[in-house]
Amino acid sequence: MTNEIQYNFLKDKVCMKIFSLLNEKEDTSRFVGGCVRDSIIGLKTNDIDIATKLNPEDVVKILGSESIKVVPTGVDHGTVSVFSKDFNFEITTLRSDISTNGRHAEVMFSDSWEEDSLRRDFTINSIYLKQNGEIYDPHNGIQHLKDKKIIFIGNPDERINEDYLRILRFFRFNAFYGNNNLKLSSDSIKACIKNKSKIKKLSSERVQNEFFKILNSSNPYFIISIMRKIEILDLLFEHKVETKIFKKLLLIDKENSFSKNHILRFASLALNNKKINSNNLQMFNFSKKERKELYLLTNQEFEIHNKLNKSDIKKILYSIERKTLKDMAKLSWALSNNRVTNKNWKNVLSQIDKVAIPIFPLKAKDILDYGLEEGPIIGEILKTIEKDWIDSNFEHNKEDLLFKLKAIINRKKHNK
Repeated sequence: MTNEIQYNFLKDKVCMKIFSLLNEKEDTSRFVGGCVRDSIIGLKTNDIDIATKLNPEDVVKILGSESIKVVPTGVDHGTVSVFSKDFNFEITTLRSDISTNGRHAEVMFSDSWEEDSLRRDFTINSIYLKQNGEIYDPHNGIQHLKDKKIIFIGNPDERINEDYLRILRFFRFNAFYGNNNLKLSSDSIKACIKNKSKIKKLSSERVQNEFFKILNSSNPYFIISIMRKIEILDLLFEHKVETKIFKKLLLIDKENSFSKNHILRFASLALNNKKINSNNLQMFNFSKKERKELYLLTNQEFEIHNKLNKSDIKKILYSIERKTLKDMAKLSWALSNNRVTNKNWKNVLSQIDKVAIPIFPLKAKDILDYGLEEGPIIGEILKTIEKDWIDSNFEHNKEDLLFKLKAIINRKKHNK
């Protein structure tokens, strides 16, 4: 099997050293999950999961004896990690669930490969690679992977209630590995519909991480449209979501070979939620910077059209970041009636890349040099001169502005 499948991680010395140390007793540890799954379909991976019969303490001791640093990332659940230059290793003791509540699980360590496989989510994630190169595939995951089918292990409803995040993971794996042939009548979809309200019990960090992965897939429209039909999108966004603009944005990205941008794609779905602030979109965990960008994208405060000239672009660039303006232009393009091949929009995006961002020539020190004392008046004068400079299309140089500054100061002194 190893001759047919190219496992890129097997060529790494650090990886093989770790794997050999964990297999001092034959077949004590196996590769599992994403690294095996992706290798089977010809994808390289940097995240390596290893399942082992060894308990975490023994893993730390064995690897530590060879000066390999082990990080206790989740010891209570049997997981420790190793980070090398090229790979991230997650080493987890075989286990079975004692109890689950949809967010956390109480586990019991095991030495049974079958028991360990039964607690995993999907058949394609339960394929093991042995030390001797043989594959252990207890749930027919390889065939499902070839058929592009995402199948829950056992009962979908039970798997979801072990971890509610599996609803979003189901859609994420369909976006990356599925065949765009999901039936609303399938048992998996029915289980997702039945349990969808439980997504609200998950942390915003976990929800956002999974949803962004869906948005970053090569062609997420089919999956997003399914999530809309069964009202999971409405639950996440806290309003009725339309996907027409999202679909056109994806077509623009594809036609023009634009890179994937999950924030921009998210904004195209959030357009009905005009005021992005701390009181809405509670299902997501945006940083302040991301919220600011979403606010600019969804509120369309600047008039962005495909006839923008260099002067227009320069004025907007003085207020916002170049990347944000490019995203605003792409979203405005998607909102317009223009074709996805429109040359004027391409020209606007090209000009945004080329136009230099103006730098205001004056500083507070320039005003203080004229003898004014520090205080609010300094900021007021600077704002007045800056507005005049912007209105001049940034053509006034420092000498021009100092002349204007002197006139303003003289008037203020005269009015005292």
